[in-house]
Amino acid sequence: MSIATDYDISPLREGREAELAGQWIYQEWARFESDAVWAENQQDIARALLPSVTVPKFFGARANGELVGIASIVPHDLPTRPTLGPWLANVLVLPAWRGRGIGGALVQYVMDYANALDTPCYLYTFDQVALYERLGWQTVEQDRYVDRPITLMRYPPA
Repeated sequence: MSIATDYDISPLREGREAELAGQWIYQEWARFESDAVWAENQQDIARALLPSVTVPKFFGARANGELVGIASIVPHDLPTRPTLGPWLANVLVLPAWRGRGIGGALVQYVMDYANALDTPCYLYTFDQVALYERLGWQTVEQDRYVDRPITLMRYPPA
């Protein structure tokens, strides 16, 4: 099976794309967190659309003009680590589009964006440590968040 590369990645667009990103983030993660975290997510999406803002910034993967995945760089993502940042966050690919390298490409896009800002980037993951390690991320520590084990990671490695 060949990996499809018939998609493009660029900053999220206003209107329908921003709405979809918000819906996906809420369904996947934010509904399990506090209202304050969801409010911060919504503010990040709105601020990311401003051309003068570098962080937060949301990116979309599109196939045939349709949004099929998202990822972002945000100033804060893990409430228990308020001094760390920025963060790679909200990496999500629609189920029908998974297994085609889109998630890895979105992560690499955000990594390149963070490199251009000359800043380390952090993330936490419940279950995708192997993906991030393949892309050069380093485990910082194991912890718990929303009653689940997480792995805190950094790029570039310290």
